[in-house]
Amino acid sequence: MTVPPMPANLLQPLRIAVLAAVLVSTGVAMAQGSPSDAGRPTPAQMQKIFPDQKRLAISDQRARIAILQSGERCLSAAGSSEALRACMKQQREASQRQRQQNRASMKALFERNGIAMPQWGKGDRKGTWGEGRPGTPRAN
Repeated sequence: MTVPPMPANLLQPLRIAVLAAVLVSTGVAMAQGSPSDAGRPTPAQMQKIFPDQKRLAISDQRARIAILQSGERCLSAAGSSEALRACMKQQREASQRQRQQNRASMKALFERNGIAMPQWGKGDRKGTWGEGRPGTPRAN
């Protein structure tokens, strides 16, 4: 059984209806991802914290460079496999401490300005603003 072709006078309104549906659904999706979502900082808030955020980023970068330089000196001076392992462990621990310290500084900056800190789960590339880790219930 074959389906007869749709009359030309009905085809144009159908095309318009499909196009309208696509545009409306795209607009809804774009509105859901807008920067004014609940928990996401406003552009004004981000502009306000920018100088402190930049200062913290530069400070973190300098601390990370110092850790790498210290690790390089330790590795260069290592005389055995055990010493090499100890150097790598020391550098890894220092890097972890620096990350924790930077995260705490950023959290304090955001809290001082009434901004919810983005939360990252293990392996997440992109955090969610003002929400817990994916899969955990949200506090209401």
